[in-house]
Amino acid sequence: MKKILFLALTSMAFAAKTVTSSVPTLDTDGCYAISTADELFGFADIVNASETHDECGKLTNDIAVNEFVGKGGILSVKGDSVLWTPIKLFSGVFDGQNHTISGLMNETQDSSNVGLFAELRGNLSDSNAPEKKAVVKNLRLVQTYFWGGEGCVGGIAGKAEFAEILNSRSSNFGTINSQKITGGLIGCASDVKISESSNHAYVSTSSRDTVNSASGGLVGFNSGSLSIVNSYNSGSVRGNVVGGFVGSSVGKLNIVNAINLYAVSGTFESTPVRILGKYNEAETYVDNCFYYGDHEHEANSFAALADEDNLKNGVIAMLLRGYNKDGVDGSVWGQHIGASGLELSGKMLVEYHIDMYDFDSLVIKTPALVDDCYQIGSTEELYGFAVIANMYSYKKVPVCGKLTKDIVVNKDILKNDTLNGDRFGRIRWYPINNFNGSFDGAGHTISGLFFENDFPGTAAAELHMGLFGSVKGTDSLREVKIENLGVEDSYLMSDNVAGAFVALVDANHKGTLSIKNCHSSSYVGSLTSGGLVGKLNGGNLVIEQSYATGRVDGTFSGGLIGNAYANFKIVNSYSVASLQNGNGGVLISGVGYNSKGHVINSYGLDFGAKKMSREVLPLIGQVDDGSSVEYVNAFSDKTLGAESFSDGTVAVQLHYYNADGINGDVWGQNVGTDLYPVYSKTVPDSTGKTSFVVSRAASPVSVRSAGRMVEISGMQAGEGYALMDMQGRLLQRGFASGSVVALRVMQPGRYLIRVAGQTKAVTIR
Repeated sequence: MKKILFLALTSMAFAAKTVTSSVPTLDTDGCYAISTADELFGFADIVNASETHDECGKLTNDIAVNEFVGKGGILSVKGDSVLWTPIKLFSGVFDGQNHTISGLMNETQDSSNVGLFAELRGNLSDSNAPEKKAVVKNLRLVQTYFWGGEGCVGGIAGKAEFAEILNSRSSNFGTINSQKITGGLIGCASDVKISESSNHAYVSTSSRDTVNSASGGLVGFNSGSLSIVNSYNSGSVRGNVVGGFVGSSVGKLNIVNAINLYAVSGTFESTPVRILGKYNEAETYVDNCFYYGDHEHEANSFAALADEDNLKNGVIAMLLRGYNKDGVDGSVWGQHIGASGLELSGKMLVEYHIDMYDFDSLVIKTPALVDDCYQIGSTEELYGFAVIANMYSYKKVPVCGKLTKDIVVNKDILKNDTLNGDRFGRIRWYPINNFNGSFDGAGHTISGLFFENDFPGTAAAELHMGLFGSVKGTDSLREVKIENLGVEDSYLMSDNVAGAFVALVDANHKGTLSIKNCHSSSYVGSLTSGGLVGKLNGGNLVIEQSYATGRVDGTFSGGLIGNAYANFKIVNSYSVASLQNGNGGVLISGVGYNSKGHVINSYGLDFGAKKMSREVLPLIGQVDDGSSVEYVNAFSDKTLGAESFSDGTVAVQLHYYNADGINGDVWGQNVGTDLYPVYSKTVPDSTGKTSFVVSRAASPVSVRSAGRMVEISGMQAGEGYALMDMQGRLLQRGFASGSVVALRVMQPGRYLIRVAGQTKAVTIR
């Protein structure tokens, strides 16, 4: 569309319109106060006639030189038009005071420089005057249409030397074109600093010359030293040598905390836009810069990919806002989640602002770094760590976080396992994505995490929602670890995937994600949801000595994992979470994509069955063809009565498990107080009324079969035993009265004998 508009405008005949040059008044600062188009032209006359060209100008009103209207896809000037003649040379200070100049037009075929200013040039210090930059600040150019010839063309200045552009932009469907060098803000630059500025205009060059032509979203060509900080381009850039920030540079480049948001435009050959076109790598420094697109491109090795999800959900804004290094403060960045685009607004990201919702800002704080691990002791530091972790994820470098205190983000989020009251005034959580490090709760808890998809179908509602939105390890030999942590009294709801700890284990995750000694007592709701992990798409997952209570809602919901499409192991873990959907599983909703799973010395209880008046769910809802799950000493109330969990029967079986390096002595139960097995040193007897543990001497126990009989020898009086099928379902149990126990088995097959802390397999023929 923009290309069509450009062609339409270049063929347009300009009807003459007269502007009467008027001298603006001087204010108390000695600056010309410019409030009308006549005074803007008058200021140009003053500067052009000056010997020093260092006058000071201020806008005191929005100024419209021409007004453009659209009809049938073609723009035209409303009424007669007036052409702008650029101010030839300017060495002073021009302050727009956040006002706009709209409708500047110029067309030339010669070699002159074109812009609001033809040339900005500060005083580089000679014998007669001190060193002083030319400055343009706080200015908005709207609907600017410049067509240049062989010279340099830019929205603010065709050429700039020893100058600074601050908090200024060229925007709103402007078109800036030349035959050779074009930049959204500056055509040709040398010794220039651009900060907190942006371009939204269409930028192009018509030449196919790859040596002497260039188009840049912010600057066309740099021949000296150029610094760009806290700035962005969202305008399309076209030409033969193009860059989202700079078209071509033979000098020094310093580009920090910036983003190119235009992804589709490119050269005449339609290759993707680089952030930099041509440049001298040895003289180029780029830090914390991003480019928008749907995949990484080698041409943008200096910058990190900002995909659509992370751009819309605020992650990129967090990364930009969290930057504070070498005098560059990223706090100028902000974003209204749900609205389009980033803004240099200074609005804090966690100030959730959609339509009628406007939540108070949270000032984030960078946690202290001790032994290469961030020490997190407050809500502000937790959000600060999220910013840091997201930055590290883009650099694909592991980051370490450790809690030093319990953290309460919001108080009293839940009531009866659902949201307590309304969402107003809550601090919203925006998750850590592509996590690639370690997080140690050190026995502490995070409570009051809150996110609700109150605008279904929006980008914010589709976030992968959890403490960690996604995990994406980059090293197959290194574990990503989350341990010793509780997520409590939290409400996490999205349209897509949710898990209290991790929403999504990415399909490209390498290595193992280990979740150990963790628990959740929260509400988790989404299409696919899990008490601990929403969806496992890649790598390996190990859940050990962890559990979930609370409530899990979703079409595909599991007490521990929503869906598993990669290999997993669940050890010494359990779920008693209330599952609202009757199609899931007590531990996992479904397993697929040729995955292999192991559930060892663990259990699940479906408390939601009674509440929802439905059948009790199995441990795993569905296992697709090609996938397999091995159950060892695993129990559910689908196969055992609820009494077996309350009277200590299951607790005993779990406690005495000891095989393949897995020890069940973490399990116990105070019968009459605990409704189900927990992590406890109290171990019940067979009746559930007396707590004791048989002291075993070091003597071997042997198991052999003879016909339909199984003989267990070497036992001690009072020692427990159990006969189970290969899925870990209990068939017989009891306690030895002497050294030998004989069991009759009715059906042939393979069975498991659990005795003396060991599990032995036996075949009945």
